Amino acid sequence: MLFLIHFEIDPENRDKSHVRLKTLGDGMPQKIKPLGTWFSVTLLEGWAIVETQDETALGQSMKQWTDLNVNHITPVLTEEALLKVIT
Repeated sequence: MLFLIHFEIDPENRDKSHVRLKTLGDGMPQKIKPLGTWFSVTLLEGWAIVETQDETALGQSMKQWTDLNVNHITPVLTEEALLKVIT
């Protein structure tokens, strides 16, 4: 299953968040396959698409960021999957 992660970094936590990212990387376990990550030019928000069948592992991996960021995680479909649903 695919998930879209939208993370918002509080300005007062920006530098701490950047240090953690440089130190830990994305911190995703092997059960989670990152497909792409994008950041706003303000460096205060970003988006990632990941693939996993283990929602619990995804939730656990996001715990390491909840002290600094607000994370929104949404299951998503590819266009190909959507076309199967609507036909």
